[in-house]
Amino acid sequence: MSTQLYAVIREDSRYFYQNPPRRALPFPVTILDTTDSYRVSGNGEQYRLDDLCLFVKAGNRYRPLNGEAV
Repeated sequence: MSTQLYAVIREDSRYFYQNPPRRALPFPVTILDTTDSYRVSGNGEQYRLDDLCLFVKAGNRYRPLNGEAV
């Protein structure tokens, strides 16, 4: 069983404007097997880890992995 990852784009990222309209809700992402720095795929785009806050969903809450709680 795999764990689904979710993300929001950090406010200090130049890609912040690409957050979905309800930006408080994280979107599903996957980690790509690549040497490229844009290795996180989601929201129809690819991002660097530095541009995202990652989460896992626990019940109806999102638990942060590298950012703040949502």
